[in-house]
Amino acid sequence: MANTKYVCTIGFFDGVHLGHQALLSIVRDIQRNNGLNSIVYTFNEVAKLNYGFITTIEEKVKLLKNFNIDKIFVLNFSEIKNLSPSEFFEKYIVKKNIFVVVSGRDFRFGKQAAADIHLLSKLCKKYKIASIIIDDYTISDEHKLYSVSSSVIRQKILAGDFCLVEKMLGRNYYITGEVVEGRKVGSLIGVPTINVLTDDSLILPKGVIAGICKIADIEYYSVANFGFRPTVDGRNFLIEIHIINNDFEIRKIGKVSFRPLRKIRDERKFNTLIELRRQILKDKKIASNLFNKILRRETYAN
Repeated sequence: MANTKYVCTIGFFDGVHLGHQALLSIVRDIQRNNGLNSIVYTFNEVAKLNYGFITTIEEKVKLLKNFNIDKIFVLNFSEIKNLSPSEFFEKYIVKKNIFVVVSGRDFRFGKQAAADIHLLSKLCKKYKIASIIIDDYTISDEHKLYSVSSSVIRQKILAGDFCLVEKMLGRNYYITGEVVEGRKVGSLIGVPTINVLTDDSLILPKGVIAGICKIADIEYYSVANFGFRPTVDGRNFLIEIHIINNDFEIRKIGKVSFRPLRKIRDERKFNTLIELRRQILKDKKIASNLFNKILRRETYAN
């Protein structure tokens, strides 16, 4: 590694959204045009994150690999959080033979995130390392301009604005988890569900949501409840997915993914299972109408 010259970028890259992708594309271009190798430094966690992550560490690394980065290092936050800006820079930039550093304007580093891009540029100048600062990536949605950021995407996930979430990510937004055994209340009232547990680190929407369930690369129109199931005294957060117009054996399913499209309502407690069933049938009708509109739009487009 001592004889190899690198271009690098550093960040948490939660979601690997359009802003991250623009930055990574610049790293890739510098790499190709200057005969350098590339490094991405990311972290296993960050301080002061209230709601959870958009992607797991594994998903994030997989997305980063799409940019043909030579080396991806997931730094242990607990091991670097007390390094001063100068200590961090010397350890991960100077001693790693970095020739170019690419970062966004909001990049911060060092203990308590004390250093910003101004100190980064100063340190780069001191060690004769090129520094390139990338402006915020912006998109327009319904005549409003947004700076794309992980924090805004998290807010929109909680608000149920999945269309804007996908615009900012630049791809379909899927939530993936393991199928677990349920209490079969759904089957009892005639609306069987696939019960899914996700990684504890993920931020999740809440409420009843129309979306697409993907099982073994096959997609099914579905309606799902994200929540604690107050009608049946549920204590743990669970995703319950009911697949519309399809009956099949679900016991052998391992992982499923759910793409939320439209929030129908908030989760609430019903007095009886009969009331719950009535409401689920209403939710299914709303979801079915949404899917019919999607199908008509796709047919018209073709």
